[in-house]
Amino acid sequence: MPIDHDNPLGAEILQEMAAAYFGACRKMVDALDALKAFDSLLAASVPSAAQLAQRTALVTTARERVFFVVIQREAMKLTTSDDFFTDYEVSHEVRAHLGPSPQR
Repeated sequence: MPIDHDNPLGAEILQEMAAAYFGACRKMVDALDALKAFDSLLAASVPSAAQLAQRTALVTTARERVFFVVIQREAMKLTTSDDFFTDYEVSHEVRAHLGPSPQR
């Protein structure tokens, strides 16, 4: 979306869109990092029921956060290709279940 320098409101709207998008990206990266860190901690052990439940919650948060960014990208007319998922190291598990979480 081009910036119309004669329309300060339009420029402000674009700035707000960018801030919301990058905020969502930060939340997405944090969720993906939390899942990776948790998986690293569990790599050498058999997880307990509580750990499996915690991991399920982390996967749910990650898939929801990635979904929100994908939706924002579509709304902003940005493409979402396999490169996006590769660049952010979105696992196949998270990609396979993209979407909002069920009502809590």
